[in-house]
Amino acid sequence: MPPLSQDQLAAFAAVARAGSFTRAAAALHLSQPALSRRIAALEAQLEAVVVVRARGGAQLTEVGRRLFAFVEAQTALEEELLGDLAPSPSAAMRGVVRIGGLSSLVPPVVLPALAPLLRAHPAVQVELYREVDRPVLEALAGGRVDLAISQAAAATEGVEDVHLGDEEFVMIESRDHPGRRDVFLDTGPRDPTTAWFLGAQPARARPKGRWTRSFLHDEPGILLGVELGLGRAVKPRHTIPDGAAVRVDASFTPVAQPVYLCFRRQRFYGRLHRAVRERIEAAVRARLAPPPARRARR
Repeated sequence: MPPLSQDQLAAFAAVARAGSFTRAAAALHLSQPALSRRIAALEAQLEAVVVVRARGGAQLTEVGRRLFAFVEAQTALEEELLGDLAPSPSAAMRGVVRIGGLSSLVPPVVLPALAPLLRAHPAVQVELYREVDRPVLEALAGGRVDLAISQAAAATEGVEDVHLGDEEFVMIESRDHPGRRDVFLDTGPRDPTTAWFLGAQPARARPKGRWTRSFLHDEPGILLGVELGLGRAVKPRHTIPDGAAVRVDASFTPVAQPVYLCFRRQRFYGRLHRAVRERIEAAVRARLAPPPARRARR
């Protein structure tokens, strides 16, 4: 078999990362027919389909996922070499790392952990995406993110799942404004947090009668809504800042959820990938570690 065409591999990688032939063609400044011809030529050489057009966008086949892992490893090797040959220490690492996951940890924990690295290496870029479990794991499998922070393990061949700790979810209410106890705040209609948390409570602790949900867009909005007495909310304990005008409703039992760092298994990881991963692991483990008083009681 002749060597793989770098132009064809670049076209394939662009589709895998964008999840769309249209966006990939725009990124490469190609027409869609020209992009499709490159993908078709690559598939003809491999005698296998690597990507299919589906209702939700471009989807990789099993062969496509293996090929994309090869492309990612090849890119990491190239970035490693360029970093080693760079004349300035500030350019020792370069490249883009895409990270997606829980809004309770991305970006409030991840971004501060990576800030020193980004300041020291201006050629490094980090893209953060806040997604819930299933979408972020689908993005990881499709090559649209490099690292995923999720409450669910991917449990998929070719993906590493590293348990970083547990988030402890509690019910909070306003400290200053009683009332609206039958209203629960979530980010949006697809946010399952309240329903999941209440479903995990003993029957006697669940709200009696009708209760409603109110949607306040994001985690800061929910916290502000609780402080203003607009309803109660389920939040990871570690996201409640000191001095917030809220208190934990002790009538509900805290519920723990595991947190995983998921990434594609490769034979080689470049220094950038390793550096980012190590910083994320250390920061999230530190954030999720129970306070000393709670550890002593165990």
